[in-house]
Amino acid sequence: MNFYTLTFKKKILIALGAIISLFILFDIALYVLVDMKSTKTNFIDDKFSKIKHFQRNATKDREIIFVGSSRTFFNVATNTFKNNGLDIYNFGISGAQFEDYPTIIAEIVKHPPKEVIISLTVDRLYDKLEISGLPTLEEIGYYASIDKIMALEALKQWFVNLHLFLVHSETIYYKIVSLYEKFEPQNQKITTTLKSDSNNYDTLSECHVFDVQHTADILTTLKCTNGDGVLIGNHITKKKQAPIQLEKFNEKSIQYIEQMVSTLQKHHINVTFVFEPILHNPYKYDIKKIQNRFKNVTILDLSSYEVEEKFWADAGHFNYKGRKKYSQYLSAKMKALKN
Repeated sequence: MNFYTLTFKKKILIALGAIISLFILFDIALYVLVDMKSTKTNFIDDKFSKIKHFQRNATKDREIIFVGSSRTFFNVATNTFKNNGLDIYNFGISGAQFEDYPTIIAEIVKHPPKEVIISLTVDRLYDKLEISGLPTLEEIGYYASIDKIMALEALKQWFVNLHLFLVHSETIYYKIVSLYEKFEPQNQKITTTLKSDSNNYDTLSECHVFDVQHTADILTTLKCTNGDGVLIGNHITKKKQAPIQLEKFNEKSIQYIEQMVSTLQKHHINVTFVFEPILHNPYKYDIKKIQNRFKNVTILDLSSYEVEEKFWADAGHFNYKGRKKYSQYLSAKMKALKN
């Protein structure tokens, strides 16, 4: 009996060791793959990959760096700004929120531009501070100065994220689903094209496209070598809402953002906030109150920027036509502020 028990325990330990070893090997493989996919002309959809893309495209004395979520990634057209005489980098990241920006800012100050534009929707000033899904020591430090409990939660998430499979599990899942559907003829659907030249994505996006993804047979997502994202299509489901009054700042959120501003200004970088366009913007607020709280920050309130629905891909993002129109407008605003 003892011999059998020992043998059984050995088998359990060997099995556990094999599983742990497989996870470690899988993490190493993912790390290598992510690193290979993060080059001067390529990146995947997370902030660490985009940071590597930024590092490999860093230049001295860059004029402006945009920092933001997918609304920046898809709405800012780098070449439109370039054509208007502004050298920018689009540091927009799908899925990111301002809670993820301290890591980005820590990289930016190593290659300081003249100005950083932090883009966010105005309601985030009034919403609760969230825990970053991909916290780093920079974010943990920000949380620690505001709320020790949040810092511990962020530290816990940091440990979890050491296992890269958990970080990229959603991306891996959709890649597997996409691969599976290729072998399911009944699931294949015919997608409509915009024009006869719609497959010339470089022409439509006005940047060099290296990745094309079709989403729900409605939108096509492009990624460009210069760091931009582009949406083709139109899927508007949002209707006008009743007005929403924003009154009391969330102090933790404000303090978190103030730390970012302070870090940039210590490196003699001008800071501008852009409150991003929202289709049928329902929010009502006192812009003077915001300006008084951030006295050393230039604020461009574009929440109610109005364009026809045909320029929107969805309720929060412009399509390829809208991004160009918006970038023309915003670049003109930026140039006017400098004069």
